[in-house]
Amino acid sequence: MKKIEIILSMCYCFLIFFTFHYASAELPLHNVSLEGIFGILNWQPDALNSDSEVIGNYEVIITTEPIIPAMDQVTHIQFKVFNYNQGTYGDKSNYAEIGVNHFTMGVRIYHNDVLVHEFLPQYHDGSSWNTNYTFTQSGNHVLKIDLYNVDKDHNVVTYIFNVPVSTKFGPIFQYILVAAGAAVAIILIWMKFAMKKKKT
Repeated sequence: MKKIEIILSMCYCFLIFFTFHYASAELPLHNVSLEGIFGILNWQPDALNSDSEVIGNYEVIITTEPIIPAMDQVTHIQFKVFNYNQGTYGDKSNYAEIGVNHFTMGVRIYHNDVLVHEFLPQYHDGSSWNTNYTFTQSGNHVLKIDLYNVDKDHNVVTYIFNVPVSTKFGPIFQYILVAAGAAVAIILIWMKFAMKKKKT
């Protein structure tokens, strides 16, 4: 019985964390999100809506909000660039990840191998830049991110990311998922207290 209680506790804690994060990502309230709270614990829920790729000494991270972009709705996209100042990324025993001071980047967006939009190369101070974009078609989109001047020969490196886009009705199912997760968490909590009450 003790093992069952532990398993149930772990399940509803996970569901609560997932549900709250999903709700804060999809329905932000007055710019308040759980990321600020869990950041103290070094927990990174951004992994749910971000992807990264490392080529050579540079890593590009792309983050979308909402987690799954919806057709005909504004999507906030953030790009971050990091470099590893001690050898190549393959030598994980000897590297340090730091944000770059500046970078030049261009972005090409493809749908079914057809170029649908292009952000021309621009210079950015710091290690990140943000933009808003509205996807007009559902399905998988391919973002080809060109990072310029990565070495002394001014070479260009292209990072490729897949971004799925749901239909305009997609968020409805996402809200249903959040509600279902909350309902399951409540049921598990009720079961735990019911078992404790039965013991007494």
